Amino acid sequence: MTSKAEIISLDDLKPHMSGEARCLLCGHKWVSVSPTGTIWLECSECHTMKGTYIYPAIRDGAHWTCNCGNDLFYATPDGFYCPNCGKWQRGF
Repeated sequence: MTSKAEIISLDDLKPHMSGEARCLLCGHKWVSVSPTGTIWLECSECHTMKGTYIYPAIRDGAHWTCNCGNDLFYATPDGFYCPNCGKWQRGF
């Protein structure tokens, strides 16, 4: 069985970052390369813009996880919400 992969020039993406990525919608995992500062990645499986790097910087200790399974949150002056399902997080 063969699989097709898109070949890209890293020179076009300098400076860039790379690493394992995951789609918050469908859970698909892949290795991504993107320009530095990219926040959302296009999922190579479901093609939504809900891909994110899995290990941006994780500290030791307990971590909060939304009921939808996402562990990435946006912080606002009004609180924290899940960018996957949009629910406000309570209980901090």
